[in-house]
Formats: sequence, C-alpha cells, structure tokens
Amino acid sequence: MSDIDSLVERCQRGELAAFTDLFRLYESQAYRLAVTILHDEQDAEDAVQDVFLRVFERVKDYRGQSTFKTWFTSIVVNTCRDKLRRRKVRRALSLDWIRGKASAHDVPGEVDQRQQQEQLWQMVNSLDEKYRLPIILHYVERLPCQEVAQILEIPTSTVYSRLNTAREKLRAASQSAGQPISQSASQAEMLTS
Repeated sequence: MSDIDSLVERCQRGELAAFTDLFRLYESQAYRLAVTILHDEQDAEDAVQDVFLRVFERVKDYRGQSTFKTWFTSIVVNTCRDKLRRRKVRRALSLDWIRGKASAHDVPGEVDQRQQQEQLWQMVNSLDEKYRLPIILHYVERLPCQEVAQILEIPTSTVYSRLNTAREKLRAASQSAGQPISQSASQAEMLTS
C-alpha cells in the first residue's frame, strides 16, 4: 500500500490529522490548476476551499477505481467548471504568477518568448471549454490522455481528437494573427514555462 493510499484510508476513518496532511500535500496542485482554469487568484483560492470541503465530504466514497490523484483532479476540475458556469466571464491569465522567475540572461529573447507565451495563452483561453480543458490537463498538468479522459468523463479517443483539434485551432489562430508561434519552442513548452 502506498503512502497516499494509507493517508486516504486514514481520512476515510475520520482522522483530522490525516486530512490536514492531505491538504498540505495537494493544496498547491489544486491551486495551480484552479488558477489555470479560472484565470483569477481570488477565485482559485475560493475554489480550493470548495475542493477540500468536497473532498472532506466525499473521501469515504473514494473506492480506488482510479488513482487518488485522478479522483482529486476531477473534483478540482468540476469545482472550477461550476465556478465558470456561475461567473461566465473569462479574464486573461497573469503569467507573472505562473512563471515566478526573474529574468537574468537574454532579456530581448525572454521578452519575445514572454510575448509569444502570452499570445498562446490568449489563444488557449479563447478556445471552447471542451478544447481548453484537455490542453490544460495534458500539457500544463502533464496528465496522460487516459487520466484526462477519466477526469472529463469522456472516451480517451475523444481526448486525442480534442487535443488534435485544439492544436489545429491554435495553429490557425497563430497564423491568422500574423505572428506564428516560434518553431524553436513547442507550444506545450511555452504553456508550461
């Protein structure tokens, strides 16, 4: 039995200390994903609170049919979807927070890369949710397509299809904007750097 399975079992028995440990273990992952989906730090903080309330209420229902990470990530995604439905407004993502890096080397090159990254995120944010979420889960969260399918409750083949369609839409949007994404850096690398 893995450490996480043991921790989940303790949570299912109602041990509050175990739930605190689970919170510490998954809080930053939940927050990062929530910010990526919601594009707002305050909304992400609220979503993380809602996520852990749901986990606390539902952990006894977890049966191990998928990994705990997949089960947990689906709660984060569904909580964020609920927030998006209520809010129905998308705002641009602050890349300063995601990068969290100080530039020290090639300033013009980094400025160019940042501009391309911002352009790519704007294009990703303009995609319909059915294309945007697979891109975020696969390229940013680095989840395999099978887990993305479980989280979104769609067939794996649909995930592949939506990722392909999303990439085509991003390529077309990039070309129509007259500023194709640099060939030297892949789109996936730009989303996660």
